[in-house]
Formats: sequence, C-alpha cells, structure tokens
Amino acid sequence: MSSVLHAQAPGTVPPTQSRLDQLLPGCSELLSQACREVADLVPYRVRQALNHALTPVLTPNMVASLLNLPRAEHSYTRHVLHADLKGRYTVVALIWEAGHFSPVHAHFTWCAYRVLSGALRETHYAWDQAAGHAYPLSHIERIAGHSACSHAGLDFIHRLGHAGQEGAQTAVSLHVYGIDSERIGTHVNRALASIRRLD
Repeated sequence: MSSVLHAQAPGTVPPTQSRLDQLLPGCSELLSQACREVADLVPYRVRQALNHALTPVLTPNMVASLLNLPRAEHSYTRHVLHADLKGRYTVVALIWEAGHFSPVHAHFTWCAYRVLSGALRETHYAWDQAAGHAYPLSHIERIAGHSACSHAGLDFIHRLGHAGQEGAQTAVSLHVYGIDSERIGTHVNRALASIRRLD
C-alpha cells in the first residue's frame, strides 16, 4: 500500500517524493535526524519530530487528504506514507472508524505516534510471564494532538482503537516504526494473548 509518487525532470535521475513529503514538507528530514540519535533516545526524538512537523496549519489539510484515500470496511486502514531510503523507519497513517481496534500487542521495534483527528482509546497491559498472557492495567483517551512513543519489547503492551459510537468522527493517527517498509506487515506488532480484568 505504498503511496510513493515519482516525478521526472528531463535528463535527470527521477527523485522520489513520498506522500509524507507532499503533505508535511521537511518532516522526513526531521525524522532522519532523530534516527541518528543514540538508540535509547530515538523514539523520543521521533515523537518530538512529529509534534514539531504537525502544526495547526498543516494538520487539517493532511487529515483531509488522508480521508480521501481508500478504506477497509471492517478494520482500520493502513497507508504507508514514507519509506526511509536507508530502511531506518517507515511512516504509516491509520484511519479508524468507530469500533475498529488493534489486537493486544507489543512491538518488535521502537515506535511513535500522534493522533491527528478524532479520539482513540489506548489500553495499557502488563505481561504475566508465568501465565503467558497480558492483563489490562489502565485506559487513556488519546485526543487529537496527543502523542506517545515506546521501545520494543514486553515492557510496553497496548491496544489502540476507536471506542466511539457509530457515526462518531473518524479518527486518524500517524505512526512511525523503526523498520523498513517491506516488513511493516510482519515485523511491527507482536500480538499477545490477553485476559480481561478491566471494564
């Protein structure tokens, strides 16, 4: 589902401009700079880069553009907006209708995200190694403008989704994963078994 566009000038090697570069000029460079930080700092710097790039002026136009893209009917929709040429990160937009949720999962890689429109519910979990499942600890409502980040591993387990009623505003979020675009579908989310302890 890559949204990479190509433009060619006569007599030149065609440059690549991603949809992210079109919608948020300079954002990919900020993300590339963040990836050059010490490894422990990368998720936090990427989160800062998203917050810096997603200005109140640019965000509404970005949301409008993303809402014009094709959508899945029964689950959230994922669109790759930018693939780093060095494979250090991939930027993905997620579009959520009411009732769409991710599975309970940890990550195989670092990640950062920001809500662009609407509201998402994030449930945090703890991993019970002996029992082999995760159990919920708390909920947080992520409204437009909220952002979060984490390192890889079982210290950060969550479930994200649109808990609104049918007809509620569509939610859009922008996610950055520390992995190349070819492995987005297989090497980001580590789905986990869970038990319910919260309402």
